[in-house]
Amino acid sequence: MEVWYPSHVEKAKRAIKSLIKLVSGIVEVVDARAPMATRPLDMEPYFKDKKRMIFLNKADLAEDDVTKRWVEKFSKDCQTLYGSIKEMQNIHDIFDPFRSDHEVNILVVGMPNVGKSTLVNMIKKRRATLIGDKPGITRSVQWIRIDDRMKLLDTPGITYPRISNETLYAKLGLCNVIDIEQVDFEALVYYELDLLSKIKPELIEKIGEGDSIVKRIESYGMQRGFIIKGGVLDINRTLLTLHREITHEKFGKISYEMPEDF
Repeated sequence: MEVWYPSHVEKAKRAIKSLIKLVSGIVEVVDARAPMATRPLDMEPYFKDKKRMIFLNKADLAEDDVTKRWVEKFSKDCQTLYGSIKEMQNIHDIFDPFRSDHEVNILVVGMPNVGKSTLVNMIKKRRATLIGDKPGITRSVQWIRIDDRMKLLDTPGITYPRISNETLYAKLGLCNVIDIEQVDFEALVYYELDLLSKIKPELIEKIGEGDSIVKRIESYGMQRGFIIKGGVLDINRTLLTLHREITHEKFGKISYEMPEDF
């Protein structure tokens, strides 16, 4: 399955590989709803000798007990924190474990739209990098000085050039890592709903009436009046709205991965 993989992402990967020797620590930002799916695992071999911090962002959208189990799992290998970057009062706490009596360089890495640029901007307290709802806003590798003893290496969101696993594809779609404007959106949403039917069957029942996912989707769109000329259901608007409601907690907090499965 194709994903949006612009040239600047490949350039960023090459830059990270060449600059990794200059950093002493790495802050890896992941989506708490799918922490393994949103880890840039193809870059992991280059990080293995560095001090690590994993931050599970968007924990306010995930199931609390599941997130705590993820923290317990990751904490066996490296320091792990969780929360909502947008709501954090003491954002500097994330970087405190890396501080020293000399200058340190920290790499901030993550997939698109996991909250990496929000973190950088909040720590800087000004618009150091662009922020947006669409994946792929940060387009270049850049050094950002935080204070006289710390610099951050900010990077574009790291993605895969291609995804062959339907489950991973669905998880990345549900976490808005995949730019929905750059892929077959209808197919993506059906993959998402197929995944949810397995992990949250009660959610599928809330969508609408019917004895299949397709009929429930049609019921959902008809109930909201998404009708176009000729009395035909506007399937694109229906799927887009459904996707947004699921990913923005309209159906409650959802975790797409369980730590016990890894």
